[in-house]
Amino acid sequence: MFSLLCVSFLSEANNATSIKTLSNVNKILQDKDGFIWLAGQQGLTRVDANSNITFSLSNQEWPLPYSWIHNMSLIDDNLLLATETHGLWLFHTQTGTVTKIPVDIPRQNHFDAVMFKDKYYINAPNKLYRYNPSTKETNIIENDISIDHLVHNQRHLYISNEKGLFQLQGDRLSIIINEPITALTAISNAVIAITANKIYRFSDDGTISNIGHNETIYGLTKAFDSDDFFTVNKKNIITKYNGLTLSTIPHHYGQSKTVRIRDIFHDASGVLWLVSNQGIEQVNENYITNHEVIFDIPINANEIKLFDNEIIIGSYGAGLQNFLKPIFKPSVNTAFTKKGLKIFDAIEVNKNLYIASFDGLWRYDKNQEKVSKLNIIADQLVLKLKHKNNLLYIATNDDGLYIYDLNSKKIINHIDVKKGLLSPEIIDVLPLEEGKIWIANSRHISIYEQATNVTTTLKSPNKSKVVSFVLADNKIFASTLGDGILVFNQQGDLLAQLSKDHSFTEMIKINGEVWVSGQPGLYRISPKNYQVTMIENTQQYSFVSSMLVKDDTLYAIHYSGILALDLSEQKQFNPNVIISKTTISGKAYLLNKTIKIESGNDVITFDLASLDYRPGLAKKYQYRINNSQWQQISNNQLTLTGLASGHYNIEIMATNSLGHWSDVKAYTEIDVAYPWYWTVELKIIYIILVLFIVLLTSWLLYLRTKSIRNIHNLLKDDMRNCGRVMKTIQRNLQLTSTSLASNEVEQSKQLIEKSILVLKENLDSQEPDSLAGKDLTVAIPFLANYIHSKYEVKLYCTLDDKIDSLNYELRSDVYKVIFEALMSAIFKSEAQNFNLTLQEVKQKLWLTVNSDNDSFNQLNSRIDFDLASYTIRQITSKHHASLNTFDNDDGSSQLVISFPLMTLN
Repeated sequence: MFSLLCVSFLSEANNATSIKTLSNVNKILQDKDGFIWLAGQQGLTRVDANSNITFSLSNQEWPLPYSWIHNMSLIDDNLLLATETHGLWLFHTQTGTVTKIPVDIPRQNHFDAVMFKDKYYINAPNKLYRYNPSTKETNIIENDISIDHLVHNQRHLYISNEKGLFQLQGDRLSIIINEPITALTAISNAVIAITANKIYRFSDDGTISNIGHNETIYGLTKAFDSDDFFTVNKKNIITKYNGLTLSTIPHHYGQSKTVRIRDIFHDASGVLWLVSNQGIEQVNENYITNHEVIFDIPINANEIKLFDNEIIIGSYGAGLQNFLKPIFKPSVNTAFTKKGLKIFDAIEVNKNLYIASFDGLWRYDKNQEKVSKLNIIADQLVLKLKHKNNLLYIATNDDGLYIYDLNSKKIINHIDVKKGLLSPEIIDVLPLEEGKIWIANSRHISIYEQATNVTTTLKSPNKSKVVSFVLADNKIFASTLGDGILVFNQQGDLLAQLSKDHSFTEMIKINGEVWVSGQPGLYRISPKNYQVTMIENTQQYSFVSSMLVKDDTLYAIHYSGILALDLSEQKQFNPNVIISKTTISGKAYLLNKTIKIESGNDVITFDLASLDYRPGLAKKYQYRINNSQWQQISNNQLTLTGLASGHYNIEIMATNSLGHWSDVKAYTEIDVAYPWYWTVELKIIYIILVLFIVLLTSWLLYLRTKSIRNIHNLLKDDMRNCGRVMKTIQRNLQLTSTSLASNEVEQSKQLIEKSILVLKENLDSQEPDSLAGKDLTVAIPFLANYIHSKYEVKLYCTLDDKIDSLNYELRSDVYKVIFEALMSAIFKSEAQNFNLTLQEVKQKLWLTVNSDNDSFNQLNSRIDFDLASYTIRQITSKHHASLNTFDNDDGSSQLVISFPLMTLN
């Protein structure tokens, strides 16, 4: 596990001057990542929809050797910069580094430059140069020429000026159009040139076509994703043309505000950028038409409905009103009472219009072209009407819900507080096929079962009023005035709460999606993944309630009119999500790279960008580390610190300007170095060492187990032999007892003699391995004689005369140690002579045995040992004695054991 501190900050770059005020920009373009670049007297400015960075001579954080840039063009990940004072440069958009191109041009003020077929073409004062980077040669193509525009496509390079349009053919310029060119742009297989009254298309195969125009055209640019192109004339009218036929194409851009355009560019998000000495203007597509509808009433909160396949308006104080076509006569509202003119809802049923008003229920008869009041319910405020299966659902403000049968013309049900509703105010009703009725009663949601006459109130998190229901994807969506959108299954279980703290009004289902009007904005909701997307350019409107669809156009009413949205033009834009800047412990880098830091104490800050330049909602960002849960970021900056040693994969998501999560994600990696003792190399060594230790330990344990097993077997055999002797003696004694009982004395005597013989043979066969009650001064010489007679080994003894005054237990144990040590040495070495010394010195009893061979090494082993080693170690441990063995250079060895003594007896 790692500790992680995540902090979000507002980007410092937001403090930079707004690009709209930049009045000296000469050129604008978009790189492959999606950043917008502005070149001008301020230097080179990168725009990322959140902030901007300006590279210039005066910026110490993002320096350039110059500031004034005349023009630029894109070459892969580089910008080719033509400067006023420092010649020609390549700027790397990924790193921010610059490289000077060593062209041989006397003057350093370059106006235009492009790369065409691996060569640079430079517009220096009154000359056109060509520079070959492979040969380092600079040639003059044209010696005395003024160049206004320098462009190229894949096959040809073109220049234009007040004399006309020229094409480069080999090493010379050939004129194509012999009249002044005011604007020029290249498309994939042709060039578009503008003159005072014509638009020319000159294709690569030499064919030329043109159309006329009546206004001076200042701006010209190719469309981002096609060969179509845009123009802007002196009346600020934007026109879109087909790049092949030169025919005009309908579009949704309004008029610009900029005059005398210096440059124009169309970006990937559909924004037109217009550059002039007034600054920079962004023009966006607008699929919306606003119809201003204002009546002379206190509150301009009206309803729109379809009647006779035309849109009509039910006003809050002015009765029924026409919209685009006249449906009602001017006298239609004379029959209304004053309260009846305040219309809350209307619905068409069988060519009649039923009207919910402040003064009960009314009906407009198409044939009679007049309204009349219905006495179905008492005079009261009716909020909502719904029609299903020839039943009219009448929702009231103070008396619950009425169900009216249009066939029998009778009220067949009345659902109010007596039937379980928590409030008599019914704001919306949703009748379903299986007999369930969803009821929005004030701040509550209830389900009424018609079959059982039971009302159930759902548990929901909202505290504000529920306004509207819609059924989509077998789910119930409920809009609220302050608590977002609630999503339920049809059993009433809450599935989700969308856009909390936002106010929504009416909902409608269009092509399987839920559309909802908000305060402010219009939104589209996917019932599958609950993605909420704001509709572009609707955020400035606060919507009342009702919406409808007619002729593939959505109409939504707001407080000052009716908005018409062309549904056929809606499309999804997935902007590039990118880390625009990385700051590691105070040092800033463009974009992002695999980050390697020495410690988790380093602070890493990512500036994030969603490269959608359209206006709209504030973009949202979220991230996750190593496939963990997604974490929200409060704005466009993510700071990480406190990372433990290890490798981290980070994913970042962002929304576009309409609030839709982009399908494109940003990725980065962080490697936090391990301490020196925990590097990969040392880890491998540690693993090898551990494996070696485990294997060695296993082998030693195996040997130790084998030694212990051998000892157990020896002890078992010894016990078995002793058991046989005792059983023989026991059997003889039992027979002796039986013989004595039968007065068979002779036989008893024989049995006793046999038992004595067995004992004697057993005693004679035993080695002198114990003291057997004797003194050491007697037993040790006896042992010396024994091993000499039996093994031809000599033992020389030097014994202290005080040793027999020690307690017997210690003497017996010392003798046992001497016996086992000598026997082990005799059997495991070729020793012929032993010298034994036993004496008391300084409150210790010292036992020293010298051998003329390597005889005692095995006594130190705790792994591979025998019964002698085991016995000696047990005795030395019992008396807290110390045991040491020594090997001499002459091949002899020595055993030294010291027994601590408290007092001598």
